[in-house]
Amino acid sequence: MPESTQLNALLFDMDGVLVDVSRSYRRAIEETVEHFTGRKIDENDIQRYKNYGGFEDDWKLTHAIITDTAMEVPISRVIAEFQDRYRGDDWDGFITDEPTLIDNQILDRLSENHILGIVTGRPEEEAEWTLNHQDWSGYFPLLVGKEKQGDRQKPDPFPLEHSLTMLAAAGRELRPEEVAYVGDSVDDMVAAREAGMWSIGVVPPYVDSGDHEPLLEEKGADVVLDDPNDLPDALSSLQSPSRTRAMS
Repeated sequence: MPESTQLNALLFDMDGVLVDVSRSYRRAIEETVEHFTGRKIDENDIQRYKNYGGFEDDWKLTHAIITDTAMEVPISRVIAEFQDRYRGDDWDGFITDEPTLIDNQILDRLSENHILGIVTGRPEEEAEWTLNHQDWSGYFPLLVGKEKQGDRQKPDPFPLEHSLTMLAAAGRELRPEEVAYVGDSVDDMVAAREAGMWSIGVVPPYVDSGDHEPLLEEKGADVVLDDPNDLPDALSSLQSPSRTRAMS
């Protein structure tokens, strides 16, 4: 990053960065797998798939775990069972049990000098529900959800590149090197790197830091945090005149 470049936008993944999904999405994976296979899986089983990469979509991840037990179940049935648990009948499912991982005071500080946006594999309706539920909509004028990504989800850089296209259309044209992406998965780090953005890794509280931090660094993280509330200090470090790296 050239010394004169400032970070003007922060893009966030939602799951594992802004909210704890161990009792929502991850619980839905566990229960859906058990429903079809009769087998119990745990957080470590899920994380192993996540660490392989290519499983940004939890529906596809759940289907893959079921398929790997030699069962053939249409993904439409997997999605129906998953959503019955996650959304519930009327937004009363596991989605209501997602503790926040970042304080509003930190979002206040970050939004003073940065455009904040969300680039997530969640369906937009679920992302919007969570933003409204947490009273966060005012912080995030940009949302790129599942529907805007089609089959080109992370680690494909398209979702991040598309976010810049959307900002430009709104009159806020930015170069990739002015943007940092904050995510918790190897796919997030790869996508940010490929998009030419800075990559900030976050280790969720339900993942072992000793294992996950070096994995995120290996996949291109410029810095890794155990707590997203440390973002202001991390940004100061990235923008230090002595901090440069080759973008590739």
